[in-house]
Amino acid sequence: MLAEGERFPVAELPQKLAGPAVVYFYPQDMTRGCELEARGFEALYDRFRAAGVEVVGVSVDSDESHRAFAEHCGLRFPLVSDEGGVLTAQLGLLKDYGEYGSMAARVTFLLDRDGTVRKVWWSVQDVTTHPEEALAAAEELAR
Repeated sequence: MLAEGERFPVAELPQKLAGPAVVYFYPQDMTRGCELEARGFEALYDRFRAAGVEVVGVSVDSDESHRAFAEHCGLRFPLVSDEGGVLTAQLGLLKDYGEYGSMAARVTFLLDRDGTVRKVWWSVQDVTTHPEEALAAAEELAR
């Protein structure tokens, strides 16, 4: 698993990053917890951008599923597909959800402009407060 101070494999991310970013992995589009988390990041998106930080959501869902989810939630930040779970597995984030199959664990990385991991939130439990925590860390990084 990727630790703070290590480089995130930004070249493997389907979304090119032009600076610092919050890259959050989530299990599945159109589920309650994932919708709450996405809407939380969306509500704070202008503040992330003011700090010079991009937000990117990643799951193993398809591009088509992401388009529908982004439209449903009114998201302005990119959702990228890791369909097949190659990057998710490479990072040790592929989790077996039993009858629902394998999906990404809910984990967030704060990356600096060089792609170095500055903070990791493992197994995010409270999707309603997590976007605020990530924003506080992003604003601190921007200082």
